Amino acid sequence: MDQERLYHLLAREIANELTHAETEELQQLLQHHPHASYIRELFTRQWEEVSQQEYPQQMLAKHLQRLEQAAAPEEEAEEPVATSGRRLWLRIVAAAASLAIIAVVGWKLLYRPATAPPPQEQLVTTKGTRSKLVLPDGTRVWLNAGSKLDYPKTFAVDQQRIVRLEGEAFFDVTTDAARPFRVQTRSFTILVLGTSFNVRAYPEEDSAVTSLVQGAVQVQLDKAGKQLVALHPNEKLTVPANLFEQSEELVKESDTKKLQVPVYKQPLTQVRDSVLTETAWVTNKLAFKHLELEKVTAMLEQWYGVEIGFRNEQRKQLYFTGVFDTGNVDNVLEALASTNSFTYIKDANGKIWIE
Repeated sequence: MDQERLYHLLAREIANELTHAETEELQQLLQHHPHASYIRELFTRQWEEVSQQEYPQQMLAKHLQRLEQAAAPEEEAEEPVATSGRRLWLRIVAAAASLAIIAVVGWKLLYRPATAPPPQEQLVTTKGTRSKLVLPDGTRVWLNAGSKLDYPKTFAVDQQRIVRLEGEAFFDVTTDAARPFRVQTRSFTILVLGTSFNVRAYPEEDSAVTSLVQGAVQVQLDKAGKQLVALHPNEKLTVPANLFEQSEELVKESDTKKLQVPVYKQPLTQVRDSVLTETAWVTNKLAFKHLELEKVTAMLEQWYGVEIGFRNEQRKQLYFTGVFDTGNVDNVLEALASTNSFTYIKDANGKIWIE
C-alpha cells in the first residue's frame, strides 16, 4: 500500500500538483523506503529528457498538420483552434508518458527477480562462548555469549544490508554510502553508514542498549520511523526491551504523534585505563561499574556458562565495580566476596548459590 501511495505522489510531484500536506507525506515515504530516492531521480530525469527533446515536438506538429489537412483540405485551421488542440494533445502525451514510466519502473521494482530475499545464514553462540565473523560486505562482527545473528549469505548490489540480532554484538561496519547498514533487534533498528558500535539486546533483559564508539548512527525506535535518535561517539542509548516489536500497535503509519517512551542517552562508562564496560568483552575482559550483584551474576552466567541463584534476596541489591580477564568464575566470585558483603557455595549439581 505504501508503494502505491509513493508512486501516486511521485506522479503528482512531476505534474507540480502536490499540496503542502502531500509534500510532507512524500518526504516521509522517501525516508522509509531506501529505493524511493532512486525511483524519484529516475522519474525526474526521464521526464526532463523527454520534455527537452525537440524531435518529438516536431513529429507531433507534423502529425497534427496532416490531421488538419485531411479534415479540411481547402481551409486553414484558425490559430486558436490549432493551439488549443496542440496543448490538449501535449497534455495527453505527458500524462501517458508519466503513467508509462511509473508503471514500468514500479513493475520492475515489485517483480524483478533480484529483489527476492537472499539465502540467510545464522551464527549462534552458547553461554560461555564468543565468536567473530566477517560478513559478505567486509563488516566485522564480534558475537558475545548466548547470542544469535541472522544475516544474508550475500549482499547483492541492489539490496539493503540488514542483519537481525538477539543478544550482544560489536560491529565494525564497512562504509557503503549507497546502502546503509541496519541492525534489527526487538527494541530498535540501528541505521549506519560506516562506524563501530555495540548492541546489547538479550530477550531476557528488561532493557536494550546501543553504544557508539566512533562514527554516527541513528536509532529507530518505532516501525513507522517517526522516532529517531541520533548518537555521537562515546554515547549510549538505553530503551525498554521489545519496544520495536510493540511499536506497531502503539503508533500507526497514519499517526502524527510520536512514541512516548523512556529513552536514556548517556556517555559510555569508563572503569579504568580507558576500559569501557560496554565494549570490554570484545577484548576478553569482563567489566562493570556500580552494577547490582543480580546483574553481575547474569553477566557471569553468560560469560562462563554457569548457573547462579540467590538464597538471600537482599544480596541482589549490592553494587560492585571490577575488571576481570580471568577464565575462572571462582576467581571473580572470590574477589567480589572478599568485600565481606556475601558468601557463596556450590551444590552437588555445580550450581552456585549466593548467601
